[in-house]
Amino acid sequence: MIRKLRGLASLGALLLLVLLLSLSLAPSSASASALRVCQSDTARYAYRMALVRQILHRTQLPGEPALDLQAFAEGPDPTQERCLALLRERKVHLVYMPPTAERLAEFDAIPFDLHQGMLGYRLLLINRRDQALFAKVRSLDDLRQLKGGFGSQWSDYRLFELNRLPVMGAGNAETLLAMLEAGRFHYFHRGLHEAWAELEQHADKRHLMVDPHLALVYPNPVYLMFHKDDTELRRRFEQGLKRMRSDGSFEALFRAHFADTIARAQLKKRRLIYLKSTPSGRATPYAAPARGRPHQRPN
Repeated sequence: MIRKLRGLASLGALLLLVLLLSLSLAPSSASASALRVCQSDTARYAYRMALVRQILHRTQLPGEPALDLQAFAEGPDPTQERCLALLRERKVHLVYMPPTAERLAEFDAIPFDLHQGMLGYRLLLINRRDQALFAKVRSLDDLRQLKGGFGSQWSDYRLFELNRLPVMGAGNAETLLAMLEAGRFHYFHRGLHEAWAELEQHADKRHLMVDPHLALVYPNPVYLMFHKDDTELRRRFEQGLKRMRSDGSFEALFRAHFADTIARAQLKKRRLIYLKSTPSGRATPYAAPARGRPHQRPN
């Protein structure tokens, strides 16, 4: 009996040791060699990943091993909600997403827009057969006569209801592009860097095009977000971002990725339709991309 109890005690000690080791290996903070990210699709996040790598490089201490980005999993990126759950569980180290009141309350964020207002300008992907419909759109009221499609889990999905715009939700961009080509709705608005890139990536969607006349405008910043317990990692990123903004390397990286896209969009020649982003609908300044002159929504 005593021997059996001793055996159970040894087993219990072994299990406790395994538990402690597993906890020590959990990604509660960046490991010595990798920083795990959830959003790693290079077609969509090449700029954000390049920025993160530069920040890590600029804040690396002498003799310290370099941190590299590591995708959470192979295959398509998880949804935004799944990425937030992974950050909540500390299975990834950071996300780069639009802020909401709920996200800012739960996570630690650096309140700086990585895209300098650019993502607030949205181009419309449409079906070629609907070109005449969009040529007649002059106002938000006109746009309300058409149905949009958008990601039902994306943070700016709520703007459709807020602006009384009909919408059909879906889980991801690929599904929405297929639905748009099938005529399930009239438009799918995308960021300047996404609109043509997605058409080129989905060359089989031959009936789709970027509308040449319109652009939607609303505040849509992207912040770096961290688990509240990863204060050192957040501080490191804040310091690196400050250095890059001070010496001009942040602006240089932004222009290297987006100068051609911004020029191609020809925003000055488009009819801008401003969406309200708060229930009050008060006038809000919108920063033009690449430090251009801000536009002001009319009262």
